[in-house]
Parts: sequence; structure tokens; C-alpha cells
Amino acid sequence: MKTAAQCAVFRALDAGVDVWLESDAVLLVGAENSASLAGEFKAFLDRTLYPFYEQERVALAAMLICAGNDGRGALAQFERVAKGFPLRLMAPTEILLGEPSETSLAYARDWGQALSEGVKMGIF
Repeated sequence: MKTAAQCAVFRALDAGVDVWLESDAVLLVGAENSASLAGEFKAFLDRTLYPFYEQERVALAAMLICAGNDGRGALAQFERVAKGFPLRLMAPTEILLGEPSETSLAYARDWGQALSEGVKMGIF
């Protein structure tokens, strides 16, 4: 019998290094703001980088960007951060354009579930 994956949702403002330390994998979801990552999301990465790095661990992660523009600026910024962060990306970053719709939210849920199943199966 399959067991469902446990999932916790945190706002970037409320999340700390424990998100990295207590998770098998992290699906990051951030907004593009003025062609870069939204401020508090970037602040989350900034304040957790060194405390997590000091643990000498690597986190499984994936990134989903919600973009009102084309998402390229936020993607480039995340890729620069990810190179210095101890992450192993499970999949290429996905960019969803426009206001979140039922279709894009369903896609994001399905994408997150597929990554979760991959973690449970040991693919990543």
C-alpha cells in the first residue's frame, strides 16, 4: 500500500533553515517581481544559505516561478543563487506566465506531486 507524501507549506517570510534540514526535498515557488525574484523569497535564500551550508548537507530541490513578465530575470537570478547553495535540482526550473489560474495551479500541484513521487521512489 502506498503512503501519501507529507507536505508542509511555508511563506518565505516565515521559513527558516529548518525547512532545508527537516525535508526530504523542497519545492520552491516564487514570484517574479520587476524581472527578478520577489524580495522576501530572495531574503529566505539569503538568510538560510550559510546556516544550511555549515551543516555540510545537500538539499533536493526544484523551483517554480510565477511570472508576470517572461520569467527570465527571476530564472537567471535563481540559477546564480543555486550554484552557490548546496542544492541538487531535481528538474529544470518551470516558469508559469501570467496570473495564477486554475489550470496553472493544477499544473503546479501535479508537478509537485510528480517530484514527490520521484523522491519516494528514490529517483532523485
